[in-house]
Amino acid sequence: MSGAGRRAIGLLAVLAGVCIVEVASGQARSSARIPSGALRVQVEPGIVIALDEDLAFEVVPRRGEGLLALAKRVCGDRSRDDQIASANGGSLRLLAGVRYRVPFDCARESLRERGMAALFPGDRAVPGGWLHQVGDGEDREETLWRIALWFTGSGHAHPEVRAANSLADETIEQGQIVQIPRHLLRPVFAQLLPPSFVAVSSGSPSRASRAILPSIVTGSASSDLDFGRDRSGDFASYRLKAGEALYSSVVVRFTGRLLAQDVNPLAQEIANRSGISDLTDIPVGYQIKIPLEYLSHQFLPADDPRRKEYEDERSAAAQYTNSVRSADLRGVTVILDAGHGGKDVGASKGGIWESVYAYDIMERVKRHLQQRTAAEVSTTTRDGTSEYRIPSRDVLPNSRAHRVLTSPPYPNEDSKVSANLRWALSNSMFRGQRKSGSSESNVIFVSIHADSLHPSVRGAMAYLPGLLPLNSKRLTSEVYRKRKEVREQNTVKFSQQERVKSLGLSRDLAENVISVLRRQGIAIHHNQPIRDRIIRGGRPWVPAVLKHSQVPAKILVEVCNLSNAEDLRLIKTQEFREKFASALVDGILSYYESGDGGRATAGG
Repeated sequence: MSGAGRRAIGLLAVLAGVCIVEVASGQARSSARIPSGALRVQVEPGIVIALDEDLAFEVVPRRGEGLLALAKRVCGDRSRDDQIASANGGSLRLLAGVRYRVPFDCARESLRERGMAALFPGDRAVPGGWLHQVGDGEDREETLWRIALWFTGSGHAHPEVRAANSLADETIEQGQIVQIPRHLLRPVFAQLLPPSFVAVSSGSPSRASRAILPSIVTGSASSDLDFGRDRSGDFASYRLKAGEALYSSVVVRFTGRLLAQDVNPLAQEIANRSGISDLTDIPVGYQIKIPLEYLSHQFLPADDPRRKEYEDERSAAAQYTNSVRSADLRGVTVILDAGHGGKDVGASKGGIWESVYAYDIMERVKRHLQQRTAAEVSTTTRDGTSEYRIPSRDVLPNSRAHRVLTSPPYPNEDSKVSANLRWALSNSMFRGQRKSGSSESNVIFVSIHADSLHPSVRGAMAYLPGLLPLNSKRLTSEVYRKRKEVREQNTVKFSQQERVKSLGLSRDLAENVISVLRRQGIAIHHNQPIRDRIIRGGRPWVPAVLKHSQVPAKILVEVCNLSNAEDLRLIKTQEFREKFASALVDGILSYYESGDGGRATAGG
């Protein structure tokens, strides 16, 4: 059939609202229904940007590529796999030659930029709305109806678009600029707009004030924020949505604070700044002013040096991902650490001690690893001098007998000494594996905890070794010198390259773990479940077991929030603890298995 004939059939199919399935060799297949007026443009081989009911990418898997690997390539984040699976009917198995939808918001920023440039090469995003340059061609005849359909989601909005542009009739011409006002845009386009400047006092304007941009501004972490300045200084502005609260939707989300003692006073400060007298009765759409100094770096204006530093760190660390593959973890050493213990019970709510329940989950993880894999498993602590045992009961008896397994063991009398001896012990284990010829990537460190945060926060989280300023650490007191592991090496120091590599490998491990936990029905913190720092007392810090461990891939997993009623109820059941332990092991397997843990493979 001639090219003209195929184009004619394709046009008829589009007009009829159906999809043509190409069966010729090498052609991608899709079962998606294409509505009339849909747009599809190739961004690069194997990736098409599609605008129909939604804005999305359609991606053909590469040879041997599974779901997690595709999510990493297209989104830059393996934990996006569940969103891709959901967009494709829940399928975890990828087939060769089939296009799979990837939601626009999931894709890498660079891919979003190229996609929008391919779809609408003459368009611009401005604070007041979207400026669309009318194009032409056999595959995209434009009318005011279609423009309204593309950008607002309904062709019936074309009278409002016409009125906003003061058009005498429905006639538009090639090259003409049509503005779609901000309030009419689909959310996916509205979030691509640069922030509007909210309020300016006399003096120089805020750096967030923008003129019309020369090109499209892609979505960013701060797409829900505008920026402004008042007498008190620069601020970020957020409009509260229905069902949202100041604590969880503003303070926890945008400032990185999670502990109640940090969240509550900051919520009150923000309320005072915003003229709010009753924190429990804030109208929908009310303007919340967040002082700029409290924003997490990823939410700062794009030209803020702190935002650039954050993005440069993320970009540098993203170069490092695990390249070691071992389907059954043969040759892999997993070092497990249960948080707190002894005199330090950790978080305590309703008689539930973090140290006891974290230790129980660690024991279950150890058992799963030993029964299901060929990994070598080491632990940093043990409850008393007896063998490891897992009580078959929901509510566990409290114990202060946990000891760090150094030589000789340390009875956890001082929490700071205990934390330092844990990383000294794990470093000794790591050095032993390296001396035996094992690759540094064949060892991982996982510390298990249960947090006590603001009650509005729920679900599991993972912390990484961040890139906060770090000097060398040396253990010199008598309690340390008594331990063989410290005498072997009492000082640790890392180069910047080592720290960046560790951050990248640790994020790769955390993404696999969080992705599997989510897929297996474990509640995950809904804002930012993977973090490279903890905010406490308004200051960022990294736990010692991560900061000073020489194991490159290392994470601290918070199983749940004991201050949240539902999380507390669950951790008191051995069913939940067993489910979590099993899922955590699946996450480790995913980190080491080919592509995406063997759960999704490309094939005919």
